[in-house]
Amino acid sequence: MVARVLIINEDQLNISQISSKLQEFYCSFLFAKSIDDSLRIIGTQSIDIVFLSLPRDFSEKSSKWFLDFFSVLRQLCGVTPIVGLIESEDQQIPMIKLEDIICTDISKIDFIRRINVLVKMKNMFDENLVSNMYLDESDTKKIVTIFHDNINFLDKSILDNTEVVMLRTWPIADNISDSDLFIININHTQANECCANLRLRKVNKYKPIVLTFDKNSKEKVKLAIEMDVGFTDLISSESNPIIIKSRLSSLIRYKKLYEIFSQKLKKSLYLSTIDSITEVYNRSFFDDFLKNKEHSLSNSAVIMLDIDRFKLINDKFGHSFADSVLRYVSGMIKRYIRSSDVVARYGGDEFIILMDNVTKSVAEDIAYRIQKRIGDSLFYNAQCTVSIGVCCMESRGTISLNDAIAVADKFMYIAKQSGGNSVKICA
Repeated sequence: MVARVLIINEDQLNISQISSKLQEFYCSFLFAKSIDDSLRIIGTQSIDIVFLSLPRDFSEKSSKWFLDFFSVLRQLCGVTPIVGLIESEDQQIPMIKLEDIICTDISKIDFIRRINVLVKMKNMFDENLVSNMYLDESDTKKIVTIFHDNINFLDKSILDNTEVVMLRTWPIADNISDSDLFIININHTQANECCANLRLRKVNKYKPIVLTFDKNSKEKVKLAIEMDVGFTDLISSESNPIIIKSRLSSLIRYKKLYEIFSQKLKKSLYLSTIDSITEVYNRSFFDDFLKNKEHSLSNSAVIMLDIDRFKLINDKFGHSFADSVLRYVSGMIKRYIRSSDVVARYGGDEFIILMDNVTKSVAEDIAYRIQKRIGDSLFYNAQCTVSIGVCCMESRGTISLNDAIAVADKFMYIAKQSGGNSVKICA
């Protein structure tokens, strides 16, 4: 297996067993011990799979923090699979959209097999094209189980908005061509034949087929692997139902994403995260990012920045030169902000910077350094200055992020009205 692996272990689980199982493969490892580290790595590097240690205990405060972090991580990862790491299947598992959940003491064979499934599914897609693809999780799904007497191994929550068709004989009926996933009991004498024939049908070429096994199925599992009968994954029916749900849901998700991708539907949703001119986040991404920050924040700051007399620059020197000015300003912003800060092109010549866990003095210092550095230099013999408005939530108590943006925008306008090339701070 060749993969770039990110391990996020803020909860400090003992993950040595996991990393050791990958050592003999050609894997590149990146480690993140904090939220800021992980988001920075995801935002700047190409990752094939993410391992995320899940908290051992969920208090009301810690669970809210973790869910907020995960919602942003999930958005940034796009089609990159996220695998939760736990120390025991008895551990409390949050109801979040993970591709798989793995105990750190998993056997090496099972671990490599399960990870290979996810990496191969992820590699079916052009990451840059579908990373922002929207998938309606409420869409109705159809699961077909074959040779099962019951489906007690399925968590009840996976059956929401799901049609389940139970077939106990072979050949199977022809009214299942619209199914999203097949689950076959490997203990049946016709299991391998059924799996192979399903895969050979053109309509099922890219649909996930799962073989379920139990502790008495060792030889049948070995035979299915040796014959390579066309299954996508092997799942123990005796596993924790939440873990089974995560794995089945991820397979269905990739299947639906592939359908959208292959048919080139809704091209308008294939939005790039990065603004092509300034190489910072675009407005679309930033607006989506804000949806995960709707709750009130404290000890944070918003900086709004506008290029002074940009229209005159554009009219005098032309669009190409104006684009160069935008790149120059964005480069200066990135040079002076912290690695954990989020910067986006908010409008034509406006930029927004969101800073978490920052003091008022640090936010002010960064704003003044950006303003002074740009204003003191000439860009191809042309004077370029900026007006900046700053709202520090530390100084105003706890306010909503949208209110902070409005305040920063207002003070930026005051800076422009006073002649530009200045910083105005909400006291």
